[in-house]
Amino acid sequence: MSKTTAPLLSFGASGAIAKTQVYASWRGIPYARRYVVPGNPNTDAQKQTRNTFGWLNQVWKLFDPSVQAPWTLFSKGRPFFNRNAFISSNLSALRGTTDDPAMDLSGMVVSPGANGGLAAANITTADDAAHGLTITLTAPALPAGWSITKAHFVALKQQAAETDKFYTSHYAFDAADPYTTTFAAIGAGTYAAFGYFEYMKPDGSTAFSPSLYHAQIVA
Repeated sequence: MSKTTAPLLSFGASGAIAKTQVYASWRGIPYARRYVVPGNPNTDAQKQTRNTFGWLNQVWKLFDPSVQAPWTLFSKGRPFFNRNAFISSNLSALRGTTDDPAMDLSGMVVSPGANGGLAAANITTADDAAHGLTITLTAPALPAGWSITKAHFVALKQQAAETDKFYTSHYAFDAADPYTTTFAAIGAGTYAAFGYFEYMKPDGSTAFSPSLYHAQIVA
């Protein structure tokens, strides 16, 4: 892809020319690229990609804003948006391959980590009474001047993102040690549980840890 200046002796151009070149713009930057005939859109691999992409897009729309916040900070100053970063970071792991599709959410990244946030020391889960899911996040040793603002917790029904369609995510936070939450009456089943910390650094800036994952059966 090449950027253009006054393409075709004009100040803007779009579309294809004789199936040789395509002119368009991305985020206000005009560019030209070679015309490419689209491949077969119905191969198993392409269906797998589209299905997983659609699942990630729907989950993103339903995420609490606090779950989107690490991706917003991660994307700041970079040539992509928070949603795009979330989808691209998860697409390959949750799609798998045609011969070995991903059957669960163990590879999912709920927080990518941002601004140098330290990873949590550990995550544990438990089956609480009355169909409840308890998640506990253990803090790491903090550098001088760092503080934990809150721990964030997310739970999704365990599934294959390519084929299953359980979009609902459960979110909670805890601002005091021990950092734990219980999703009461979440319902029987297997859940993918995630946790990450939000920090305040000595310079007053916010940082997020990368998320940790644990699977839990809720009876």
